[in-house]
Order: sequence, then structure tokens, then C-alpha cells
Amino acid sequence: MIERIRKSLCLALAACLGLLPLHASAAWPDKPVTIVVPFGAGGNTDILARLVAQHMSERFGQPVIVDNRPGAGSMLGSQVAARARPDGYTMLLGGLATVLNDHLYKKPLVDIRKDLVPVSLIATVPNYLSVNPGLPVSSARELIALVKANPGKYSCANSGVGTSTHLSCEMLRTLGGLDVIMVPYKSGVAAIGDVIGGQATMVLVNEALPYIHDHRLKGLAVTSAQPSALAPDLPPLANELPGYDVVSWYAFFAPAGTPPDIVAQFDAAVRDIVASPSARERLASLGATPATMTHDQFAVFVDDELAKWGKIIGSLGLQLD
Repeated sequence: MIERIRKSLCLALAACLGLLPLHASAAWPDKPVTIVVPFGAGGNTDILARLVAQHMSERFGQPVIVDNRPGAGSMLGSQVAARARPDGYTMLLGGLATVLNDHLYKKPLVDIRKDLVPVSLIATVPNYLSVNPGLPVSSARELIALVKANPGKYSCANSGVGTSTHLSCEMLRTLGGLDVIMVPYKSGVAAIGDVIGGQATMVLVNEALPYIHDHRLKGLAVTSAQPSALAPDLPPLANELPGYDVVSWYAFFAPAGTPPDIVAQFDAAVRDIVASPSARERLASLGATPATMTHDQFAVFVDDELAKWGKIIGSLGLQLD
């Protein structure tokens, strides 16, 4: 009893002196956790967030809330997460766009190196070059020829300025020497809807695979340098445009300063979820491949992606205000 009282007094004194980490007052989590999604509802990022939220809630016995904050090429949502209290109760489900923004914008709202901590990688997925089924082309080569023959007539829909789908369109335009109109949307699903409706010509988003399978979109190519096992009939766009290689990924980040033990707990939970048969089946239906790493491995991966895309974006001469 005396030892217990002494320990309690020491903890109380340490808390008063600011020596304890933010979570020491209770076991984490003891209240709802929020996953910020920097894109609109209905897209792959949103679907994955809700998948993880459901499993997390069951695992920890606390509600896990998905908060959609689209805008500014995912920077608005990233900023919301980065400014949150670093206590483990706010996580960002970001991805390639989180890295791209660091290079695309002169003054990005979030500095990925200073404002966020890499937590856990979930999956990778290529984007899919797709068009309205009524467009008279059956391959990427035919699409490129059609656009070249009609400069300024056709458009490339994407899920927002600064996203991987925007970069996919920009690389298509630059490497293909095409005069194509860029049309940003709030989400990949919204972009797909206008291609299906005929308001836009083409789209390069990872959400396209289910629409290709049910023939609402005509798939022409994948943006990865290698064919996708989930869409083996679609050749890499690099076959027509050497050097073309865009692979999106989904991952969790935490606000800088989040206690390492909470990061480790969240990372372990994510890796357990992704390893489950039900999650893998859901990922496959989205055209995504599980790609879990340890927290340390993922941190190295983010550094490598920053270096890679810095060179690519610089070579394309892309710069946004």
C-alpha cells in the first residue's frame, strides 16, 4: 500500500513538472480516435479509412471516426491533422499526394518532414488510364494519336491539383507531347462520374478498376512500370511513354510529437488488420496490393519517395502557387 501511494505521488509530481508524455494519464485509447481523410467520401482513401476504423474500433473498444477534409490537393486535411494535439487521437490517412505536395507547391501548407510522423504503410496501387466506352480508341497508343490530332479538344479529369492523379495527367501530357485540358475534381469518384457521363475524356485514378470491370469505363493502361496482377490485361503506359511510372500508396501519419509508443501501437494494429483475409479481399476489390512495413521501414520509404518525386517533378517543371 505504501509503495502504491509513493508511486502515485511521484506520478502526480512528474505530471505537474511536465515530465510525463501526453498519454500518461490513461491507457491509450480511452476516448474516440479520429482518422482525417484529405479527400472526399467514396474514394479509395475514404473506403480504406472506414475499413481500418471498423477494425480499430473493435480492437480498442473505442469509436474511430472518419473525418473527410478534401481540398487543396489533400493539403487542407493534412494541415488539420498536423495541427491536431499530438496525443494519438488524430491520425492522417495520406499517401503519395502527401509527398507530392512537398515538391509541387512553393509554400505547402504542411512540411511532411517537420509536421508529420510516418506511422504505417497500408497498400500500393497504380492508377488506371480509362476513358468513356464510347470513345473510338482501344489502346493508349490510339488515345495519344487521337489527342495529338485534335489539340485542345480533349480533357484529363483528376482528383485535385497536387494529387497523384493530377501528376499522372501531367506526365501523360508532358511525356506524350499532348495538348490536353486539365480538369480537377474533389475526388476520384467525381472525376470518374464525369468521364462516364461524357463531360471529360479520360481519367487516371486508382478507383477506376471496379468501373472497368463492369464496363462503365474502358481501361487502356496502368500507370505502374510493371503490369498489375489485378488487371493483367492492361499494359503499362510506359510501353508507349518510356519512363512513365506512377504508383500510389496509402499510409498513416501522425502529428509531429506523437508519443512513440502510441505510434507503435497504431502501427501494429494496422499491420494486423491488413494481414486479415477480409481486409486483403477488400483491398483486392479496390485494385490495391497490401504493402505493410514496420514503422522504421516506412520512414525510410517516405524519405526515398521524397527524393524520387523531387527529381521527377523538377524534371517536368511543375510548380504550383
